[in-house]
Amino acid sequence: MDSSDSRQSVIEVLENATSQDPACMARADDNLRIWETRPQFHAILFSIFADRTLSMPARLMAIITFKNGVDKYWKKTALHAIGLAEKELIRPQLLSMLDEDAPQIAVQYCVAIARIARWEFPLVWPTFAEELASRVHAIAHDLNSSADANRRRCYTMEHNALYILHLFVKMLCERKLARERQALRSTAPALFSVVAPIYARRVAQFNEALHVGDSEGSQELLKSIRFCLKTLRRLYVHGFGDFEAADALVHEFYMATVGHQAAFYELFCGLPAESREADGCRILVKIILLYGKIHLEFQKFKAVRFITTPAVVPLLRWYWQQIQGEAPQLTAVPLERSGDLESPPLVLERLVIQGLELYRGVVKNMFYLADDNGQMDEDVQRCRLVIDGEIMTAPFVAQMSETLMCHYIPLKACDIEMWQDDPETWIANEDLDHWEFDVRRSAERLFKDLVNQQRDRIVPELVQALQQPNVTPSFKLDGLYTALGLCASELYDHIDFCHWLRQHPPTDSPMSVSKWRIAWLIGKWVPVKFPTDERPHAYVALLEYARPGEPLVLRMEAIASLLACIDDWDFDATQFKPYLQLSIERITEMLGSVNQAELRMRMVNYLSAIVSRMQREIAPFAESIVRLIPLLWQSAAGENLYQTAVLSLVTKLVVALGVHSAALQPFVAPLVQHSIDLDDPAHVYLIVDGIDLWLALIRNASTIDPNLMALLRHIPRLLQSSTETLKSVLKVVEGYALLCGVDMMRNYGPALIGALHELVADTDMHVRAIAAGYTTLNVIVQCVQAELVGPALVESNMMWTPFTRIVDKKEAAMVLIHHAGFLSRIAVHYPQLFIEFLTAQDAQLTTMFAEHWVEIYDDVGQVAQRRLHALGLAVAIATTNDGVLKMLPLMVPIWNDVLSNTGDSQLYFSDRDDDEDDEFNEIVVPESERRRKLLSNDPAHKYDMKKAFSQSMAECERLNGVERFHAIIAQVSAEDLEDLKSQLS
Repeated sequence: MDSSDSRQSVIEVLENATSQDPACMARADDNLRIWETRPQFHAILFSIFADRTLSMPARLMAIITFKNGVDKYWKKTALHAIGLAEKELIRPQLLSMLDEDAPQIAVQYCVAIARIARWEFPLVWPTFAEELASRVHAIAHDLNSSADANRRRCYTMEHNALYILHLFVKMLCERKLARERQALRSTAPALFSVVAPIYARRVAQFNEALHVGDSEGSQELLKSIRFCLKTLRRLYVHGFGDFEAADALVHEFYMATVGHQAAFYELFCGLPAESREADGCRILVKIILLYGKIHLEFQKFKAVRFITTPAVVPLLRWYWQQIQGEAPQLTAVPLERSGDLESPPLVLERLVIQGLELYRGVVKNMFYLADDNGQMDEDVQRCRLVIDGEIMTAPFVAQMSETLMCHYIPLKACDIEMWQDDPETWIANEDLDHWEFDVRRSAERLFKDLVNQQRDRIVPELVQALQQPNVTPSFKLDGLYTALGLCASELYDHIDFCHWLRQHPPTDSPMSVSKWRIAWLIGKWVPVKFPTDERPHAYVALLEYARPGEPLVLRMEAIASLLACIDDWDFDATQFKPYLQLSIERITEMLGSVNQAELRMRMVNYLSAIVSRMQREIAPFAESIVRLIPLLWQSAAGENLYQTAVLSLVTKLVVALGVHSAALQPFVAPLVQHSIDLDDPAHVYLIVDGIDLWLALIRNASTIDPNLMALLRHIPRLLQSSTETLKSVLKVVEGYALLCGVDMMRNYGPALIGALHELVADTDMHVRAIAAGYTTLNVIVQCVQAELVGPALVESNMMWTPFTRIVDKKEAAMVLIHHAGFLSRIAVHYPQLFIEFLTAQDAQLTTMFAEHWVEIYDDVGQVAQRRLHALGLAVAIATTNDGVLKMLPLMVPIWNDVLSNTGDSQLYFSDRDDDEDDEFNEIVVPESERRRKLLSNDPAHKYDMKKAFSQSMAECERLNGVERFHAIIAQVSAEDLEDLKSQLS
């Protein structure tokens, strides 16, 4: 691009790109998209950004476009990559705009430079880190000595430079190759030596600003401190391979962070509540939490070094002081008065969560534990000495377990408020693993690990507390119950849960908190230890809790625990049968009580689980479930995951009803139709479950409904577009062939055979897909007579394709055996069609085909396929074609091999289809019987090979005459011929 005229044109286009006129914006975007691959375009963009006389929107659009272009075209291997000359023009200017004071523009500018460094450092621009560090150092020095009038500009430059450095270090830390990790470690000491003194100086200046009341200056200093910490955090954790050899400045920094964090937190706590939302306070909170991130990442990536650092013990003690200090706030309002009083908020909840996670990393960390043999290396011994002697002492473990159990893991007043105000949201959130943002979830994780690692100390006290008849206040009782559920796997040897449950019936409360906790406990204990003979008591209690009139959260928890009972390994369907009807009613009632699609989908999944586990026992209640389907489907409109749950429910219902599911065919066919309609965008989400439902209908059918038959018209497109569903689609076609093959071929034969031909003829298709396609074709050939299948095979060139592939013999042997196997199947089932096809071919092609067909036999592994191959060869000699008859000397050894190795025709017969899915083999479905019948009638199993070969030889003699036949036989070696005669006699 011309730098003079083009620059003005680019400016105009950039201004148009910020226009409010959609048409103008669209034209500008098109122009930018065209220009972005032209030389000098990005250099012009940077010059426009650097020109402060231009409008702010134009400059912002220029730097954004520049940044996006760097992403696409700065890498030298990219298509339309930015030229070296243009890069040389841009590179010297990159660090010239550090004084950019417009926040939006400055952020984009900094990100653009960091992304250039990602491609250029260290190979192309090896001095980038040194240059950037030098600029940061110079700016910091100027700031320390600048006059007040210039101080604001210096702060802006420092913030931008530190932000670029942060992004650069972050990029280095994300690299995983050894060479790139080495670049980080070689650069880290120099960068650390620049940033750490700046951080220390800014902290000291911040304290001075507080004393003199300089609020504006303190806010700018907080920004510098934050950017320094973001950089130092990654340099400290990832930049030093050997901490022992690191400079003293590195260790001093971490030691200082403990005191600095405490000081900043004390400052924050001293602020009035109304001023904590100010911009300066938000930065202060981010700084406090950044210290926590440093500690957590240090523990995660350098666990041994973390626990042996002298600063860690006071650090953990400080965190525990904050955890204990906040504990009374969590239970200040009793559960029974949650609607009357407002819970006081925590000062800084995320700080408490960071403390809990730090302790969790100490309590259970693989680097602090002995190996499976109880052995400890030197590092583990050092860590255990600190942990057991200074951190996790016996009094502290008792104090921690009590604090967590009494204050942190019980339900809070805010939970009960949500039960009343928005129960569905509370239920949905309860299943989310968001411990990073929820103090109760984080405390539960810590408590479970604490009991697991300190069971000898905690379990006896916990069991003793659980045996007490009256525990007050309510939050302490709920904490005990929560501990009983969370630690079921640690307590099952020490407490009889069923006996305990009978001795501790739920107490009345306004929101049935005690009942909810009992229902929750049952769900936790069933997978651990809940005797089968006690299950009916659980069913009765849970169904009682799930009745209408109880709080929604209690009903939902009761049904969830009921599902835990049903999904358990020891579930007894016969024992549950008396409660089946009431269970379905309770779930149906819940479907009418919840509005969120996620919870309705959960109820549908619960119903699916019941149907799946009860199987045939569900039949008396099928009608009531079927009546729900239209309403469920209608309510799931637009909710694709919800619709898949409904489809799964119907599929399991069909499987459970078995042959009796035929009555559902007219009702279910439209659901399948909607799910497999490739013109409907929703098919992306529904097609897998829709085909599973379709397959279940066909497998369990004894008759076919016209609506179900009409679905076959979708098969050709499904075969063309399917990938992960291809096997299921082919199984559907096989199911139709087994059930109503004649009607299928009469109505849809040419289209189906044509689609299958495209599948097996595709040279890019995986061999397993080709094999599956031929398997389906084999089933069709076995089930339907030649009069219906033959014309479709001829019209689609279905026999010509494998014939030519065998002639060419260019494909892998694994593919060729499937081509040969299909032609052998045609020869055995449709001998006249096969002979006519061979007769119509060129003699030379026929000779090559017969030769290669015989050779492929050695690659066939399965006994049944070898027998089929031999039978096909036997059929082929019932001809006068010289090309085939010349191969008789090679066919006779094959027949001898088959006769000697397989013996009786039924010896290798199995009535089970190896391709049939295991899930359908758990119970006998009608298709299983149809497949067994098909296998038992397969000539590869059924035919008497001696008789078949004798008849083929006799037919060959009849067609060719005695004289010519003896001439052909004479080509066979005497040894092979004698062996054949002896086996046929």
